[in-house]
Amino acid sequence: MTSTTRRIAGLLGLIGWLALAPMAHAQVVGTVTNLSGILAARSAQGVTRLLAVDSPVHQGDTLTTESRAYAQLKFSDGAELILQPQSLLVVTRYSYDAAQPQRDGIELGLAQGGFRSTAGVVGQRSKDATVINTPAGMLKGNASMTVSLTLPEAGTQP
Repeated sequence: MTSTTRRIAGLLGLIGWLALAPMAHAQVVGTVTNLSGILAARSAQGVTRLLAVDSPVHQGDTLTTESRAYAQLKFSDGAELILQPQSLLVVTRYSYDAAQPQRDGIELGLAQGGFRSTAGVVGQRSKDATVINTPAGMLKGNASMTVSLTLPEAGTQP
């Protein structure tokens, strides 16, 4: 192997490692516990992957369900969420530390579709620790809620 070939191989290896390094450090905040249909996750780095039962959900993931798909997620604090078909949910922030309640915080963005959730420890400790951002506005609560967005019919104003 020539020195130029070794340099190129080394650079390619470094580039590959740098591309995968952010994914290795993305915090796992939940798991897919039940799935019917197709659920995809796009990471904060733009990498898309198909999820299955037992797949991890990371902070920063954008989750998308296809038509007729339902996905049940269980988060690190015990909260559960069922995504409806044709939903788009961003896990913006999910911070839970059993020993440090002051650091609790959940921020989700629901761009379309809907979900039903049951509060975990974070929602039970503080009703203000959970924020759901939607196109219609911001919701704050203890995370036990049902949220469903309906698109306006053509020709009508919201």
